[in-house]
Amino acid sequence: MITYFGLDIGSSSVKVTKSNLMGTKAFGVEAIGLAVNPVGSVDFANPNVVSRLGLTVKQLLKETKIREKRVVVAIPESRVYSHILTMPTMSEAELDSAIKWEAEQFVPVPVSEVELDFSIIEQQVSGSTDKKMLVYMVAAPKKYLQSMVDFLVGVGLEPIAIESEMVAVARALTFEQTKATSLIVHIGAMSTVLSIVDRSSLSFSYVIESGGVALTRALAQALSLPLPQAEEYKRTYGLDETKLEGKVRMGLLVVLEVIVGEIRKAMEFHLSSRKSSVSRIVLSGGGAYLPGFGAYLSTVFGGLEVIVGDPLSLAKPGRGLNFPRERAVYSVAVGLSQRVF
Repeated sequence: MITYFGLDIGSSSVKVTKSNLMGTKAFGVEAIGLAVNPVGSVDFANPNVVSRLGLTVKQLLKETKIREKRVVVAIPESRVYSHILTMPTMSEAELDSAIKWEAEQFVPVPVSEVELDFSIIEQQVSGSTDKKMLVYMVAAPKKYLQSMVDFLVGVGLEPIAIESEMVAVARALTFEQTKATSLIVHIGAMSTVLSIVDRSSLSFSYVIESGGVALTRALAQALSLPLPQAEEYKRTYGLDETKLEGKVRMGLLVVLEVIVGEIRKAMEFHLSSRKSSVSRIVLSGGGAYLPGFGAYLSTVFGGLEVIVGDPLSLAKPGRGLNFPRERAVYSVAVGLSQRVF
């Protein structure tokens, strides 16, 4: 059985997880950890980023005692073009040819400049009487992929797979099979990823180019604060309207209302295309812990259940290992470590 670990390199932090799958209802975690990204960038073509980030990755692996060299790594959603396609039922060989034509319709750069990959989500679209299938297509720029691979090899690692954050998050938060239709809101530093998982199958995906950094900047501008203080206010007061006369809340809502608008569109699209409603919202990423965010979303969407996702809910810690308190931060890394080959 092949062994490896999951590595999530984000703009604000680097996360690692090494897991052992124990069937479909539990898994063990041998190692887990986080380090701050010292350069705030994932530009692997930049020598300064490569040098400083490389030292951070090596130190994190040393601290978590991960000696494994094989790694599954996530490519940031902001760097890929992904789309969920509804296509006539066909064989994988036929799909391999058809997907290139589909890519030309959705990818804004020449197809020759990207690596294409796809996976069949559903062989038969739920609620459809026609023979149609759901296919997840992702295209990543070849130059960026190569720079990422070069970086990983440079720190002594062997990348065996690269996949999108969205797929990893969906896997981590639906490891326990459920019939609930969940809308996952994964708020990272630079972007927010919306995914709808219907009976454990990914049926919708969308990336919003605003995340935790945009929230901090909006608050800094609204209250004329330096960024470090705005970040502290965001984490401490969040959407509490009783703090600072509600000014922090109002500053954050400038960005959050955009995210809410996209969530609403996603729900409406799912209802019209799948003839079923989203039954709950699952928060993921660092933004999941914004004070008052869950209650705010529940109120906006008429009392809909909103929970903070726990990618470690079915995990058993290894000897002497303590799980982190803010587990939703590790959704991508955990999902990567659960990939089956």
